[in-house]
Amino acid sequence: MQDNNGSQDPFNFTYLAAGLLTLLALPLMHVILGWIVFL
Repeated sequence: MQDNNGSQDPFNFTYLAAGLLTLLALPLMHVILGWIVFL
């Protein structure tokens, strides 16, 4: 028998959160860089 281990799950919420943060950060990258440059 195999032990069901959460860390061995190929789809976990860490990857989901990383994907959502990436999709959110890419369109806002120019805004963030603009704040850094002009402040």
